[in-house]
Amino acid sequence: MELRTLRYFLAVAYEGNITHAAESLYLSQPSLTRQIQLLEEELGCKLFVRKRHSVELTPEGLELRSRAIEALSIIEHIEQDFSNRSDQEISGSVFVAAAETAGMRTIARVAAKLRTKHPGITIELTTGDAFSVADRLDKGLADIAVFCEPANVAKYHSRRLPEVDTWGVLMRADDPLAHKEVIVSSDFARRPCYISTQQRSTEHETNPFRTWMGRRRGQFKVAGTLDLVRNAATMVTASGELVLTFKSIGGYTGDELVFRPLSPTLQTGSFAAWKRGRTFSDAARLFIDTLKEELVQPKTPSGDARPQT
Repeated sequence: MELRTLRYFLAVAYEGNITHAAESLYLSQPSLTRQIQLLEEELGCKLFVRKRHSVELTPEGLELRSRAIEALSIIEHIEQDFSNRSDQEISGSVFVAAAETAGMRTIARVAAKLRTKHPGITIELTTGDAFSVADRLDKGLADIAVFCEPANVAKYHSRRLPEVDTWGVLMRADDPLAHKEVIVSSDFARRPCYISTQQRSTEHETNPFRTWMGRRRGQFKVAGTLDLVRNAATMVTASGELVLTFKSIGGYTGDELVFRPLSPTLQTGSFAAWKRGRTFSDAARLFIDTLKEELVQPKTPSGDARPQT
């Protein structure tokens, strides 16, 4: 299987139309059709369902699309690393996969400091939940990952970030709870609330919010799960339901939405992590070295933070 063929396959998958894909690739339609047929013969399965004016991915095609994206991303990463080694000035991309957390302030400071010295370095940031972040790190698609607690980072090199996230509730400004300064456990009784996918899957004994709810945890009703809070904010505006989130990422407030912290205060830390035994590009290695230097001395960042220990 050639990388060129995978790129042809992805073009058809994205376009949903072989003619349009052929135009984007500067190929003839019969030539592209033959390439897809040869790929299907090689894999021994159908990748597309042909319709009158379009094509749709089969289950096997969906699986190949996911793997092809990962494979091409890794290849592009390798090509970029080696092409930049001949340059006198260090350049290239540092790939960061991160949860939504105040810990990204440290990552942003490191990125700014690094780019001041080496403007040829770029930061490629992907945001997701704990599972997608770990998956990208394990597969080599990310150089650095940022996790929120609770997180099992024992198999990685890691550093605790100085910022902490304060838990609270994002709600509509006209919600009955909006007049309160803080939210207590009894306020959650019979109120549907969106939570992160990481919260829902975290074991009871390590889930800080379940511990915070105490004897009232049975009254907590999950409206749904979310990876990123921005879409949830839109849903809250439309539905009037609640989102349990961090103060640092609950900033989508204004005339329509407000954030109220939990009481007693509930806070969560975060970690930056990278794989053990991996050979990094010069850009990624410099990023990690700069991050370590940044964390040597305690910081007092604005917003919710605590000194590093």
